[in-house]
Amino acid sequence: MVRQSLLGIRELAPTADWGPDPDDQRFGDPAWSSVPGYRFVLQVYLTWRRLVLAGAEAPYLPARRRQQVQFLAQVLTEALAPTNVLPGNPAALRRALDTRGTSLVRGAGNLLDDLARRRGRPAKIAPGSYRLGENLAATPGRVVHRDDLVEVLQYEPQTAEVHQVPLLLVPAWVNKFYIYDLAPGRSLVEWAVRAGFTVFAISQRDPTPDQTDLGLDEYLSRVPLRALDVVREITGSERAHLVGVCAGGLLAAITAAWLTAGGEPGVASLTLLMSALDHTPPDGGDQPMAEEIAFLTRALSRGDGLVDGGRIGVLFDLLRSRDTVWQPLVAGWLLGERPKPFDIWAWSEDGIDVPRVLFEQTLRIAADNALARGRLRVGGRPVDLSAVAQDAFVVAGLRDHIAPWETVYRSARLLGGDVAFHLVPSGHVGGIVNPPRPQADYRICADGLPPDPRVWSARATPRHESWWVAWSRWLAPRSGPRVPRRATGSARHPAGAPAPGEYARSR
Repeated sequence: MVRQSLLGIRELAPTADWGPDPDDQRFGDPAWSSVPGYRFVLQVYLTWRRLVLAGAEAPYLPARRRQQVQFLAQVLTEALAPTNVLPGNPAALRRALDTRGTSLVRGAGNLLDDLARRRGRPAKIAPGSYRLGENLAATPGRVVHRDDLVEVLQYEPQTAEVHQVPLLLVPAWVNKFYIYDLAPGRSLVEWAVRAGFTVFAISQRDPTPDQTDLGLDEYLSRVPLRALDVVREITGSERAHLVGVCAGGLLAAITAAWLTAGGEPGVASLTLLMSALDHTPPDGGDQPMAEEIAFLTRALSRGDGLVDGGRIGVLFDLLRSRDTVWQPLVAGWLLGERPKPFDIWAWSEDGIDVPRVLFEQTLRIAADNALARGRLRVGGRPVDLSAVAQDAFVVAGLRDHIAPWETVYRSARLLGGDVAFHLVPSGHVGGIVNPPRPQADYRICADGLPPDPRVWSARATPRHESWWVAWSRWLAPRSGPRVPRRATGSARHPAGAPAPGEYARSR
């Protein structure tokens, strides 16, 4: 086995100049190919990087440790790229010469500002670029329910008639809800309201230290089920379309299965965006053990027992550190640029904390794969995804680094209804924000969902449109007849503060 590993490493010895990956923009400066010194540095770095990454996949590593080692190897090789320091970045040196050092002065100012404001994390966006309710989370709406854990928002209709069945948007519990309502023109809420849907959204509050023991049972009853009651009371509809993103998709699917187990109505369809329900390791390796889950929970928790949303954000950044850590560092500190406004960065920096018990339970569900195996019980009922007979619209991202598309695909196959699976050429968050534009596309297959995602991929064909368009088209026949537009709120749930509400603004 060791001999095979050595032979594999020997095969990595370059016989000619290697180039960076096609999507790696760090080495685009002409100096990397025209200046012998920089060309040599690039070849040394690429050779070393590939040796490290190959070593992290060595077969003699225990299966349960291999994923951790691969993660550390990826973080290490990205951190030690020559472009991350001034002497190894010809573009930054040229900018310093052209500006007579002004870019370095600005970069030093950006560094000091990041040290003061962000504890040394490079800024992704300039402070004050976005203001909630003005140029972010700006779709008109009202808070129609508030308790100590959630607000329920209802958005104002923008068509004379609306579909009978409303939508309820369920966020992940580690992020604020307005991933659904980004800048105008890039807002899924705005798109759905203009398409004639009555849209509700759940906005979760940052939990307080006395809520650290809240678990999945409490979150099921107090978040989606309570919001569903509000939606049905206001609209008079027995059912609503549930839309969930990431962990919100997990909660939406559990809600549908829980209601099915009790013979209760409530869910008209499921829309799952970048949501992993089946955590079977692709290589057959072991999942994290109890002690690893406890260690991660302690590492991410504060002294008050809550899992810190900011630390979770750092962990997610490290999963894609080239784009989320080192590119902002180079642009801000070496090139002296101020980051450009980008609504996704603004949202990603605005995390919320998570109750410790809920966080640990989520990790255990993934580690035991209890949901996919049909062994999960929530709120006193079994959760069987195969019993969920409602149709589902599923979206996965080809470049998703958090919920790989193959995992989302396997998850879609667990559902008992008719499933429309869509693969977009984007990442975890970018795939959600998909307004119609000339370059928008996705892949779909008319042959169902074969067991092997590679077979699906080979048969899938591209569609040159936004999945938002396909989603509206898919929802319409499942949403009942058109009815006159509904007023916001009701006597029992009166319209209150304007969207995005108080909880979205708190931090």
